[in-house]
Amino acid sequence: MNDVLVIGASGDQGREQVQVLVQSGRRVRAASRHPKALSAALPAGAEPVFFDFKQPESLLPCLAGVDVVFINWPSASFNDPRSLFALFDQTLTVMEQAPERPRKIIFNSSLYVGEKALGFPAHDTRLRMIERLRSGPIDHVAVCPVIFMDNLLRPWALPAIQNEGVFRYPHDARLEVSWICLRDVARIMLACAGNDSLRGETLVVGGPETLRGPDVAAILSTTLGRSITFESEPTEAFAQRMGALFSRRTGQSVARTARDLARIYDWYNTSPVHPFKVDMDPTSRRLGLTLTPFSEWARAQDWSAALPVIRDEGSK
Repeated sequence: MNDVLVIGASGDQGREQVQVLVQSGRRVRAASRHPKALSAALPAGAEPVFFDFKQPESLLPCLAGVDVVFINWPSASFNDPRSLFALFDQTLTVMEQAPERPRKIIFNSSLYVGEKALGFPAHDTRLRMIERLRSGPIDHVAVCPVIFMDNLLRPWALPAIQNEGVFRYPHDARLEVSWICLRDVARIMLACAGNDSLRGETLVVGGPETLRGPDVAAILSTTLGRSITFESEPTEAFAQRMGALFSRRTGQSVARTARDLARIYDWYNTSPVHPFKVDMDPTSRRLGLTLTPFSEWARAQDWSAALPVIRDEGSK
């Protein structure tokens, strides 16, 4: 594996993938609608290229000489699901018909994806995308991270930690969660790209441990040197805040976004499937990776930093 194209390279998840790929010695093309603006933020060894997912044909020049494509796609929680899927389908068609077709696609679903539709737009749109990958001729792996440690640094979680000493999240206090950091998602994608035994698979991935809300708060207390308590936020309140936050940028209805988010978070909390709980030992052994514990990740963060810019790749 040499040249890798990262679609969605300007987002939080794509940026980590570019970093990990460059550090591994790969040549990287970082696709963005604004490649000139992205250029200053890229590490040496990454080339910015233009791709607008609303113009799938703009992908074709990016593919020359590319061996593997990493795909990060906007979330159907905050965008129109049908349009997102149609554009994904058209983008895959461009890849499949390209004179130099990539050898492999690694698709980052950005959320848990089960084996069948659940009636939630964000989940079911991702499932349709994975099914579309399976129907095509290009080898692929779908990596489905359950929830990101890095969410705690986002505007829906960090202010309460900074200002109130509260880790507030829409999780039941007993909910078991395998938090994973964005860097480990990127490392898993890289390992999948280089592992020829992984063909057409869907991997639900999390971190190396399972934590409840109070466990996370206790680790944050130790890390920050002050008391952090856990507060289980009602799903409706969380969904309303997220809807208002993202709808300003996407133009989607706050009410529709909030309704869909509340429904899926109610399911996360009550489902017998336990979608946020993952035994990663078999996958870690298979990929030869040691994943990052929450305490190690937390110690590496600047918890006093200003809030980062939100970029939509399906954050949850």
